Amino acid sequence: MSFVIRPSSFFRHLATSVILGASCLHAAPSFVDLRTVMKLAGANNDEIQIARAKHDEAVAESKQAWQRFWPTMSLGAGYRGHDGRLQDIVGNVFNANKQQYNVGTGLMIDWSPGDLYYAALAAKQRALAAEKMAEKARIDIVTQAVERYYDLLSAEATLAIIEDDLRITEDYAKQLEGAVTAGTAFRADLLRVKTQISRAKLAIRQGQEARDLSAAGLAEILRLTPEAELRPAKSDLVPVRIMSGKGVATMISLAHQHRPEMQAASAIHQSMSAEKDRARVAPMIPSVQAGYTVGGFGGGPGVGGQQWGNFGRQQDFYVGLGWKIGPGGLFDRQRQNLADAREESASLQTDQVKAAIGREVVDAATRAQSANDQIKINDEAVDAAEEMTKLAKERQASQVGVVLEYLLAREELTRARQSRVQAVTDFNKAQHALKRAVGK
Repeated sequence: MSFVIRPSSFFRHLATSVILGASCLHAAPSFVDLRTVMKLAGANNDEIQIARAKHDEAVAESKQAWQRFWPTMSLGAGYRGHDGRLQDIVGNVFNANKQQYNVGTGLMIDWSPGDLYYAALAAKQRALAAEKMAEKARIDIVTQAVERYYDLLSAEATLAIIEDDLRITEDYAKQLEGAVTAGTAFRADLLRVKTQISRAKLAIRQGQEARDLSAAGLAEILRLTPEAELRPAKSDLVPVRIMSGKGVATMISLAHQHRPEMQAASAIHQSMSAEKDRARVAPMIPSVQAGYTVGGFGGGPGVGGQQWGNFGRQQDFYVGLGWKIGPGGLFDRQRQNLADAREESASLQTDQVKAAIGREVVDAATRAQSANDQIKINDEAVDAAEEMTKLAKERQASQVGVVLEYLLAREELTRARQSRVQAVTDFNKAQHALKRAVGK
């Protein structure tokens, strides 16, 4: 009865000696431990890959925004010919035949420094927010996988308790059957025990169903084949104290510092602040247009008097400053109002995330403390039920007690052991939830 409560070297050996990857394709069950589940959940889930792809997209957009500060370069060559009527600048029309060719390169600059700078800052913050949301997706998936693993572990341990109870009850039925044959016990008591055996068998079948459904749920989130028969390492069914020695206020403060949702919300807020500055400050900074081309130019009369060697160096350059007035530029009040509204909305969303994180920490801490207290209460209940079962067995053997008393004691012991398994499961799940809530 103790293997579902305390670590066993046998089950530790099972948890570490069986390799999951190759055995999932076979009919034999695959034993997994908590560490393996966490690694698989963080590596295989497509939701995490989607979040990472969004982060890569945001990073590319941020890099592209900064690249707009670089001038563009062009390189080319051209040929142009003319044959027929032509008009000069005075207005005379005459026949002309000519050709020209050129080759060269140029640098072009078309900057709006303020707009480019604040747009790049906003894109950088959006990339940071996407990175933190990708981390949140990973943590959420790992947490879900841990919860499903503990559900599977609880179902397996509960099933083992019922099977243990069935084995003891069947042994007791054999003893009682011999006593009935010898005439020292009533047949009604034997039938009562057999009824208890049938109930245990029914509970075992229901437990097997619950275990298989839990295994299917775990295989789904780990992105394993649906037919994989996963079995937990029963050595994991011990209270795991991950978060201890910290007050709720301290944990809330840590959560506000470390939770990726909080960091993502802060990055979005800063992005909206950059957009606000972009709407107000950027239009006051003049745009810059500049260019420089260098190359060669040649040509001359065509047809009878072709000239191909009349080729020489040529360069052009220009620079200018300007301000845009109207939509997208100076005095665009609607753009400023829109930026203000978005910045205020981001600030309010940050406050909402902060409040939600605080509530999650309090909820997780409350559940962890409650589950810890329930473990202590269930320990007392298990000890009392074991003692009660022992006394009932002794009383029945000495002809003082009755079979029903022993069966009720056994039923109470089984219920107490199942309750302790559930308390340990709830405690471990609450500890992992508290770790996630704090941002560790």
